[in-house]
Amino acid sequence: MSVARAIKTILIAPALVLATGVLPAGEAEDLLRRSDAGVLAPPAFRARLAVEGQPAKGPHEIEVWRSGDSMLVRFLDAKERGKFVVQHEGEQWLIAPGARKPVRLKTSYRLYGGVTLEQIFSVPLERAYTIESARRESDAGGGLAVFELRARSPATLFPSARYIVREAAKRPVSALYRLRSGREAIAIEFFDWTERGPAYARRVTLRDLLRKGAASEVTVLELEEEKVPAALFDLENATARGALPP
Repeated sequence: MSVARAIKTILIAPALVLATGVLPAGEAEDLLRRSDAGVLAPPAFRARLAVEGQPAKGPHEIEVWRSGDSMLVRFLDAKERGKFVVQHEGEQWLIAPGARKPVRLKTSYRLYGGVTLEQIFSVPLERAYTIESARRESDAGGGLAVFELRARSPATLFPSARYIVREAAKRPVSALYRLRSGREAIAIEFFDWTERGPAYARRVTLRDLLRKGAASEVTVLELEEEKVPAALFDLENATARGALPP
């Protein structure tokens, strides 16, 4: 499905019916923990992704290596071979062929279209947010839990968020992140969750609501749980990155 078609599907989707009740605090905390996209994926893995979006043309392919909070993105397009983004110890760095030193990036750095690292594989919500409210709603697909979340730290890029979960499956349906002003900034939709093996959405659509037309669709082509060498995240020594298979 193209990005334009995916966004059109989201926009014309039937509205949710009225809330069917408040979700008790204990149940809400347990459900959020078990349906958090940031912790459903394995703690250490390698994945290959296709990213298509606007304004960036695509599809583009990237390889992601993740271990805990550290992440390495390798760009696979022929014109970008040898280019990496490293996320380590809360900071992001660009490593480019021929550059003398890594360049520090803002956490809002976008790979293609509206995609940031956090949006590809979400940061665990429980660590970054608290539950302000949780209620039950429903749509044609069944029961939903709608969470309103508030950031724990004033430094968090998006101070509030709405997170919608398919209650029976305990899988997220969508996430909406807002600025401090309350303005909606990023909308994410999750599709085609795996039923066996590592849990992840095979397809994710992202819309940057602050930049009209900035939208992306991320397709997980493969994902394997495996041990990731810490040396891949070393900013000074490129030996491990240079030894990665083509």
